[in-house]
Amino acid sequence: MGMSWFRFFVIVIVIGLGILILKPTYEWYFVIPEEDKNLLSLPAEEVSKLSPELKKKYSDIKKLRNSTVLNIGLDLRGGIYITLEPDPIDMTNYLLDKYEGDIDKAISEYERELESQVNVSLEILRNRLDQFGVSEPIIRRESGYRISVELPGISSIAQAREAVSKAGKLEFKFVDDQYMANIDRRYLNSQGLISDLSLFLKDNVIPADDEIYGYYETDEMGVPVLKGFLVLKKEVVLDGSYISDARVGQDQFGRPVVDFSLTLEGADIFAEITRNNVGKRLAIVLDGRVRSAPVIQTEILGGRGQITGVFTTEEVNSLVSVLKSGALSVKLKEIEIRAIGPSLGADSINLGTKAALIGIILVFAFAIFYYKTLGIITTISLILNLFLTLAGLALFRATLTLPGIAGLALTIGMAIDANVLQFERIKEELRNGKDLVNAMKIGFDRAFVTIIDTHVTVIISSFILSTYGYGPIKGFGTTLLVGIIVSLFTSVFVVRFLAEFVVQKLKIRYLPILV
Repeated sequence: MGMSWFRFFVIVIVIGLGILILKPTYEWYFVIPEEDKNLLSLPAEEVSKLSPELKKKYSDIKKLRNSTVLNIGLDLRGGIYITLEPDPIDMTNYLLDKYEGDIDKAISEYERELESQVNVSLEILRNRLDQFGVSEPIIRRESGYRISVELPGISSIAQAREAVSKAGKLEFKFVDDQYMANIDRRYLNSQGLISDLSLFLKDNVIPADDEIYGYYETDEMGVPVLKGFLVLKKEVVLDGSYISDARVGQDQFGRPVVDFSLTLEGADIFAEITRNNVGKRLAIVLDGRVRSAPVIQTEILGGRGQITGVFTTEEVNSLVSVLKSGALSVKLKEIEIRAIGPSLGADSINLGTKAALIGIILVFAFAIFYYKTLGIITTISLILNLFLTLAGLALFRATLTLPGIAGLALTIGMAIDANVLQFERIKEELRNGKDLVNAMKIGFDRAFVTIIDTHVTVIISSFILSTYGYGPIKGFGTTLLVGIIVSLFTSVFVVRFLAEFVVQKLKIRYLPILV
C-alpha cells in the first residue's frame, strides 16, 4: 500500500507539471485572438509607435510565445522552409585572409572557425528575423553545420530570402557635429536629435558625404524605440571585423553594456581615431541603427572599448554572442528552399488528425472490449500518455510535425503493447490458481523487466534519430523519444497504481478479464 501512495503522489506531481507546461500552449492556440497574435508580425519600427496599452499587450504576448508554447511545424500550418550553411568557398577565402595565406593554419582551424560561424549565424538570424517582423520564426541547427529556418505565414520566397539574408553588422561612424550644430532648434527635440525627418528634409539639404540614421533606445518592454535622427559621416572608420572578443559588462550606473577587445590592427586604428578626434561624437551603429553616440574624451589605448546605450540584458547577451567572433564574414549558402501553402498545411492537419484519432479510438475500443475493467484503466493511461507527451514536447521547445503525429501514433501502440504484456502475465497467474491480488503483484513484477528492456531499446533508437536525423526524421524521432519515455512512466506507475487502487481500495476481488 505504501508503494501505491508513493505512485499516487508522483502521478499527481507529474500531471500538475504537465498542466503548468501546457497552459501557455492552450492560451496561445485557444484564448489569444488572432489580431493580438498579429502584433508579433509588426517590424520593430511599428512596435515603437504603438500606444502604451498595445505595447504592454505586445510584451505579454511575446513573453507567452517565448515560453513553453508547443510549436506547430510548417507541414501543418504553411510557410517557407530554408536550409542554409556557410559557403565553403567563402569560408576558405575568409580563413586564408585571416591567417595571411597560411594554408596549414587555415586547415587546422577550419573546423573551429566553421563552428563559430554557425553559432554567430544562428544569433544573427534570430535578431534579423525579429526586426524583420516575422511572427514565430523557428531557427535551429541541424546535423553538421546546417541551419534550418522556418518562416510561418510567409508565402513569398523572395520575401523569405530577404528576411534571412539581412546580416547584422557593427560600424563606427562620426557624427557630423558641425552640421548638427547649425540645424535650426525647431527641428530638434530635447535630446538634440532631429524629430520630424520629413519636415527637416523638406527644408534642409544634407552634405553629399553624410547620411541620416535613426537613433534607438530600448524601452522597459524590450522594444527598440526610435528617439530621433542623427546626421553621420558616410565613412566607416571601424567595423566589427576588428573585434577579437566581447563580454557582458556594466557601466558606472549598473546598466548592462558590452565590453570589447580589438585586434592589434584594430587597436592601432582605434587609438589613432580617438587621438585625432577628441571632443567629437563617435556613433556606434548596429544593423543600420545608432545605439549610442558618446563623445571621445581622450585617446583610447590598448584596443579596449565599451558599447553603451539603453540596452536590456537580453540584448547585450545577444550582441556579445554576435561580436565574439567578429562580424559575420562568411556568406550563408542556400541549400534548399521550399514553400508550403496554407491549404496543404490545413489538409495535413485534417488528414493527420483524422488518421490519429481513428487509430486511437480503435485502440481504446479493443482494450475495453478485450480487457474490460483493465481496458478502461488502459484507456485512462493512454489519454494521460498523450497529454504528457505534448507537455514534454512543449517543455523542450520541440516542433510538432506530420511525422511527429506518426510518432505519437506509434507511441500509443507501444504503450498499449506494454499494458497487454502486463495483463497477459496477470492472466497466466490467474490460470495458475493465484487470487487476483497476488496475480496482479506477480504479473506486474514479472512484466517490469521486459517492459524496461523494450522501452530502453526504442529510447536509444529514437535518441539517435532525434539527435542526428534531419527534417522529417528528426521530427519523428523527437516525438517518439518523448512519447516512449512517457509511455514507460504510464505503464510502470499509472496503470499499476490504478489497478491496485481498484482491487485493494475498492475491495474488488474479481475483474472481468478473459482467462
